Amino acid sequence: MILTNTFKRPYLFAFYVLGLMAVTVFSALAPSSTGNFTTTQYHQNKGSKNLNDSLDVLLNQIKQSFGVNQLNLTIGVVKDGKVILKKNYGYSNPVTKTLFSDKTQIYLASTSKSLTGTLAAVLDQKGIIKLDGTLADYLPGFTFDDQKIQPNKITIRSLMTHTHGIKNNDLVVWTAFIGEQSTAQQLALLKKYSTALPNQNFSYSNLGPVLYALIVAQKFQKPWQQVMDEQVFKPLGMYATTAYVSKANPKYISYVIDQSEGQQKAVFDKADNSMSAAGGHLSTVNDLLRYLQFFISDGQSVPGVLNKQTLDMATSALVPQQSQYQSYQRFGYGLGWEQAVFNGEQLTSRLGGYSGIASHLSFMKAHKIGIVVLSNTKGMEALPHLVANYIYNSILGKTNKQQILKENLASLKGNFASDAEETKEIAQAMQTKIVLDQKLAGVYDGGEKSGTMEIKPTGKVSWGNLKGQLYLLTDSTGLINFSTMLRSFSIKRTQGAIVGVYSNDRYFKR
Repeated sequence: MILTNTFKRPYLFAFYVLGLMAVTVFSALAPSSTGNFTTTQYHQNKGSKNLNDSLDVLLNQIKQSFGVNQLNLTIGVVKDGKVILKKNYGYSNPVTKTLFSDKTQIYLASTSKSLTGTLAAVLDQKGIIKLDGTLADYLPGFTFDDQKIQPNKITIRSLMTHTHGIKNNDLVVWTAFIGEQSTAQQLALLKKYSTALPNQNFSYSNLGPVLYALIVAQKFQKPWQQVMDEQVFKPLGMYATTAYVSKANPKYISYVIDQSEGQQKAVFDKADNSMSAAGGHLSTVNDLLRYLQFFISDGQSVPGVLNKQTLDMATSALVPQQSQYQSYQRFGYGLGWEQAVFNGEQLTSRLGGYSGIASHLSFMKAHKIGIVVLSNTKGMEALPHLVANYIYNSILGKTNKQQILKENLASLKGNFASDAEETKEIAQAMQTKIVLDQKLAGVYDGGEKSGTMEIKPTGKVSWGNLKGQLYLLTDSTGLINFSTMLRSFSIKRTQGAIVGVYSNDRYFKR
């Protein structure tokens, strides 16, 4: 390095040297010359350098194998209290040519359940909303039309661990897609359309965290999103994490990359009212690395937020489960965290997915390793888990690394093939080119269960926050491509007149 400026004050030169030494010791910033990579930052040691280089090779091979021009993801690794690797590949929004970076705010989908679980741990430790409290305690006087559901037997803990024994898809659809209603309307949906499950065994769904958020809003008399910010994000220094789309920087939001209609599109159909506590946060790789380190360090990285006992409880197997996902043998569930065995090691994780968006957040406490991998491309939803597994196996020197990589590649190919089939289905519908009956245009009412759906003369469809295109396959059937989801469509006629439409199992009356 050549210094072109002479320091006229000796103490300024000393500060400069100290700063330069700190940068040299702790990190190096090196632009990659491979493919469409942006920047790499890794801890200055041989292991991190080797990991960085091997990831470049791996992802280039995947890119070539799948015949894609680019991979789009961001990666962060923390070990022994230090960020040992951060990498950004490709675009957070290819339409605007915005590259993935440390500032990219990506939708976390169900990884949000861990964040909401941390809020539950904080409020329990403070005695504000106790995990052993019941619905009867926090929603006094509230009852369900299905009398098999007894509020005094449903605890806050059961809401957060999916053992509440309640089914209600309508409230989930409103809060995740259409756009949540007022608290009173949500409680009305909960009361009228909830049914009791056969038992209170583990049954994964969005309902528990959504109901918990209602309780938080009632208790604090303010939006649950604001409580999250005050009780979790600000104390942990996660200033780029939010449950409000409106508070994110539009420039840095990661979009879903979709090519289902023959051209590359960037889609983001979330708004403030469809960011639920079960799947409704935006965050960055930097914030999530900080979050992982908080758990790995037993709370010592940010003292005073949660004690070790509460952190151990939140990440423990509070309830049993038995399931296999990717390479993880899951055996327990805590406050938003899953406990699993991966390649002989205990893994604590929370994964999320939303039609192209895929988030991987996990740590191995015994080895003080935490990994964040986030991606945004349809057909590549298994990629973050493949990358995380490869990193763990590389750091731990696992001899079966290549075998697990082979298995994970097969899973990724399954994702890719499934997306290709969906794209093919849409292409066939587009080629059918059945002229839309202009009498079909109008507004259809799905009632309190489903809200309203509007069909334009051009076939453009709006359902809450979802915007899509209708393609007819016959004069009465078709499909709606919402880009982030594909739904069936059919027309109901009475004596030749259009009286309503169906989308999947939901009916909308003219």
